[in-house]
Amino acid sequence: MELVYYKGLKDEPYTTAEVIAEHTGNLYRSVSNLIRDNKNDLEEFGVLHFENAKPLTGTVGGRPKKVYRLNEQQATFLITLLDNTPQVKDFKKALVKAFYNLKQELDQAKLSRELNKRANIGLAETIKAELPDDKYAYSNYHQLAYKCATGLTPKQLKKAKGVNSPEEALDNDQKERLERAKQHIALYLQDGNDYQDIKKKLLADI
Repeated sequence: MELVYYKGLKDEPYTTAEVIAEHTGNLYRSVSNLIRDNKNDLEEFGVLHFENAKPLTGTVGGRPKKVYRLNEQQATFLITLLDNTPQVKDFKKALVKAFYNLKQELDQAKLSRELNKRANIGLAETIKAELPDDKYAYSNYHQLAYKCATGLTPKQLKKAKGVNSPEEALDNDQKERLERAKQHIALYLQDGNDYQDIKKKLLADI
């Protein structure tokens, strides 16, 4: 079980009552009760989110379990309310590190996404200027950039990773390679190269 999660790049990282219970040696019910008893204090650090988890398979008459999601400040505050056992102390340190590492990873992903967006705009503008009458140019060069960066086309990536957009399937290294590919394509187009020439040069450079 991971300590910290996130839904998307625009959402803040969070941990759950389940994670806190498991790693501090407390019952889940005890942690959930503690959250409910201190709901007003926790909401000073942001909205207190929760999800309704389905009961275990085979449970008769079981009701959905409310699983609380806590941001970094909420989790930090909640842990101060627990007995400071050695296990709780170790979890505090591990949770601080997990939040820090994930935020670093998200910051890098956001930077790569912004750089990729800028490169994408640059490529689109170059295609519009150099190939105004080719309605398939952007799609073809976009696919070529993905193929060179990942070995797969956008469509293949979405299917392989089960995501809605090919960008969601990329790790940070692949995002950087995609940005470089698009920059190279734009430069080659400005130099008057055709698709086949650009494909050969791109495969040789990346």
